[in-house]
Amino acid sequence: MIESENEQRFTDLFRTNHRAVLAFFLRRLDRDDAYDATADVFVVAWRRLADVPDGEEGLRWLYGVARLVLLNHRRTTRRGTRLLAKLTRFGAAEPTAPETLVVQQAEDREIVSAMLTLRPQDQEILRLAYWEQLPHAEIGELVGCSRKTADVRVHRALRRLRQAFEQAGHRPDERHIGGTVSREEQGTW
Repeated sequence: MIESENEQRFTDLFRTNHRAVLAFFLRRLDRDDAYDATADVFVVAWRRLADVPDGEEGLRWLYGVARLVLLNHRRTTRRGTRLLAKLTRFGAAEPTAPETLVVQQAEDREIVSAMLTLRPQDQEILRLAYWEQLPHAEIGELVGCSRKTADVRVHRALRRLRQAFEQAGHRPDERHIGGTVSREEQGTW
């Protein structure tokens, strides 16, 4: 009986959250890698089902696992790139990075280009705040800091993004920066 309850709980967790987790990866990886990474997240969820919180907290938990899966994927990609460079002894071209794929898929290439000039930590904070539209408290949980610290990090990353955007010769307006805002940032541009 317990096994079927676990299976039902996992099925419900998967049905409720699969699209959100897949969307998280599709914004960062190519399609095949995104599906593989999503499967990896749910393998972890199955193995650690007793640790997965119920309801909305379950999605936050899955996002935390997704972030770790993404970091592992990037680490693996970098290792492969270094190995290829050593084997070919040519400065082998960089593989298509997730950020490059985001640029190709984004409607507004100027803002994405400016974002790519930021530190990886700023990029991740902005992705969580604006693309995933997570509240700052949840961002804090995912990156291991308090809500107030997450507030400051989002604010500073957004300020650096505005500066990068302006340095690239663009003028920030609602169409570019601020057209999609997190719940906390609405009205504070």
